[in-house]
Amino acid sequence: MFKFIYQVASILPGLFHISNTLSFPAPNGPYNTSLTITAIKDKHRLDPFAPTQQPRVLMISIFTPVHPSSCNASLSAYMEPTTAAFEDARLEAYGLPSGIFESLSLQTCQHDSLDLPDFPIILFSPAAGTTRLFYSAMAQQIASAGYIAVTIDHPYDGDIVVFPDNTTVFGLDFTDDQIPLAVDTRAKDISFVLNQLARPGIMGTLNIDCGANVSKSGVFGHSLGGAASAEAMLFNSRLVGGVNLDGTFFGDVVEKGLHRSFLIFAHDGKNLTNDPSWEALWPRLTSWKRELMLAQSAHYTFSDLPDVVDILGLGGLLPSEAEEMLGSINGSRAFEVVTTYVQSFFDMVLKGKDSELFGGPVEEYPEVSFGGY
Repeated sequence: MFKFIYQVASILPGLFHISNTLSFPAPNGPYNTSLTITAIKDKHRLDPFAPTQQPRVLMISIFTPVHPSSCNASLSAYMEPTTAAFEDARLEAYGLPSGIFESLSLQTCQHDSLDLPDFPIILFSPAAGTTRLFYSAMAQQIASAGYIAVTIDHPYDGDIVVFPDNTTVFGLDFTDDQIPLAVDTRAKDISFVLNQLARPGIMGTLNIDCGANVSKSGVFGHSLGGAASAEAMLFNSRLVGGVNLDGTFFGDVVEKGLHRSFLIFAHDGKNLTNDPSWEALWPRLTSWKRELMLAQSAHYTFSDLPDVVDILGLGGLLPSEAEEMLGSINGSRAFEVVTTYVQSFFDMVLKGKDSELFGGPVEEYPEVSFGGY
């Protein structure tokens, strides 16, 4: 995913200075959000990718809605220091200013204890080789609409996962033959996280007063995370709606299909005709379904990265190699479109709200076109 960074570095060294106080804009939903980060261990499952036999352990970020009147405003680091330094090093070595990811923050609320009403749960799985932290702003925006949004790191699959004791797991180079196992493992990770969120004891350790209601939850993911989202839905009926952001499907779901609501959101030029897995699954999606495409987008448009480019003041300054990864669409606009459609889908599925966005193209978002058949 970082080829574009290397190309940019050779063109833009010293072009701008990184401030120590760069922050993503506050989310614009009716709620503010708190952020809780923790590790959770699955004592009943061995990690299939670990070099020794050991339980599967995950890192998660939980974005929780907070009423504005209860918000004690604060800034939370966009990335913890080890991950930020790891990602920054890939930039510094090629001439970009130091401290890019170490300088970024999210506007959040501090909390001593939270009592959650029936906010629906939405789980998120990132692209292969990509930290969950590159999707934190997206998750926060969705949480501000009244959801508990939880992003999941899948160890040995993401490029780096850092645990609270500073244990660090770096990503493996998976072969094509290992991809189905990776998707199956991610799907089990998703179900495990959902189970843990329902346990008051687990939530109590996070200063949350009760277990969450997981009986009607949603899941979405980017790239391989989109495939894992569909696979998780196949085996977990509590996941009543899912979104695949630009990912090829793998696993049993391609043959067995789904009987619950599903949205596919593609980068410019990707559709049922050029991804065989999409073509195979589409007729087996027997409930509500839509296939959307975002004009001027590319694969990593469906992450925080285009918005980071805008925050850094690099919009329109990147070379063509960057567009191959991030697209040519304005970063903040891409962020708005993607989060709006994802949120509207879950508003429909989890809250029963109607949305004109899925009836066909709308004037407000001309970048979005409809496919499928």
